[in-house]
Amino acid sequence: MATVLSRYKSLPYNWKFSIIAFVLTGAIGLLSMGLLGILLYYLVAFAMPKSIDDLHGDGVWPTIILVGMLWSFGFLMAAYVRSAFAKIMAYKLVLNGSYVIIIWLWAAALWYALLSWPIN
Repeated sequence: MATVLSRYKSLPYNWKFSIIAFVLTGAIGLLSMGLLGILLYYLVAFAMPKSIDDLHGDGVWPTIILVGMLWSFGFLMAAYVRSAFAKIMAYKLVLNGSYVIIIWLWAAALWYALLSWPIN
């Protein structure tokens, strides 16, 4: 346990933030019973070719919960990309902007995939 904690303390700030955000949003995605998934849908709805109203049946609620839980992986992907960009540039605005864009794109990709191939 001490080695895990010391390894965590040695990570850069964006990785620490992303790991905490990954754990919290994964839990919130499940415990909010779909609220996080619906909020994410409304953030990306203008970019979706289909509406959430096209989902029908018993797979709607699990789909909404699944999006909220899977979205947490976007934080880890964004931290990885931000770290890669940090090696070639030092502009904080670009680094933080790329982080936010990746998280949004991940939400859009999840909703696009799950609207295109719904859970039945």
